Amino acid sequence: MTHDKKQIELYQDAFNFLLDGDHELVVYGVLKKLYIRRDNPYYDDLVQEGMVAFVEKYIQAIGLNKEPDSYLVFIYQGVYWYLLDYLRKEMRHRAGIEEPDDKTNLMEELEDKKKSVGYYDTHILSDELMKQLTSDETRYLTLAYDYGMNISEIARECEASRTTVYQWRRGVIKKFQK
Repeated sequence: MTHDKKQIELYQDAFNFLLDGDHELVVYGVLKKLYIRRDNPYYDDLVQEGMVAFVEKYIQAIGLNKEPDSYLVFIYQGVYWYLLDYLRKEMRHRAGIEEPDDKTNLMEELEDKKKSVGYYDTHILSDELMKQLTSDETRYLTLAYDYGMNISEIARECEASRTTVYQWRRGVIKKFQK
């Protein structure tokens, strides 16, 4: 069997899985979660995009050797993120915001903040603060400041409770005030 024939069969299996039972409801559920109603002029387009994403995620689940029981959860998440990304791109396109191509060096377009006095003041202050923080407080500050994570995301990342993350935060604030 040739590679193309296997690929065709894989796509056929994916479409069959989509149409089997009520699996199409995954796409409609994602649209509902995204607050896309039937009266939206792009509703039918988004349904089609969701169906294509469903098929792609099904094929990806097979390639990752996922358990058949977890297919729908994996596919739901994949369709959700795909449609969310699709909607963001559409909004940027309509707003006239250009998407950078792979040849654009984004670093060249940023201003050099290291030339400002404020950079040096902030840098010295942060070095002094970091010397006083515990490892957990440092981790909190890095995830919150550098990665823009919220309390829940930090708790998940550090496998800690939200209460613990709030304690780390209070420790950072207390030490910063000193």
